[in-house]
Amino acid sequence: MVTGFFRWWYSEGIVQSGQIVLYAVNRITDFFSLPILIKTWTAPWKDDRLAAENASLSDQVKILELNFASRVVGFLVRTVVIAVVLLILAVLIILAVVGLAIWILVPFAWLLLPAVAVIVSYQ
Repeated sequence: MVTGFFRWWYSEGIVQSGQIVLYAVNRITDFFSLPILIKTWTAPWKDDRLAAENASLSDQVKILELNFASRVVGFLVRTVVIAVVLLILAVLIILAVVGLAIWILVPFAWLLLPAVAVIVSYQ
């Protein structure tokens, strides 16, 4: 029974934990639409484009400026969202690595209890 626990803990348990982390990464990238954000990084914000036919030169320049401003706003907003998503993913991966280390060491924590008891009793 004990060997079955250790067999699960160090094989299937680690695999299942990894699957949970991969599921969380997929959910986060899907929630924030990271692939779409990267594809449309320089697209105008909210697809806000102006067009005018037979407009005067000054109106065409104004339209060009507004279209450029819309692209800059879109780029900045998407950059912030992408940075936040990457930060969330980095934190998730760091927590996963720490969790894996704890997962591996927890079954052996009982070995440390006598040492902790000795240290505490001499203080």
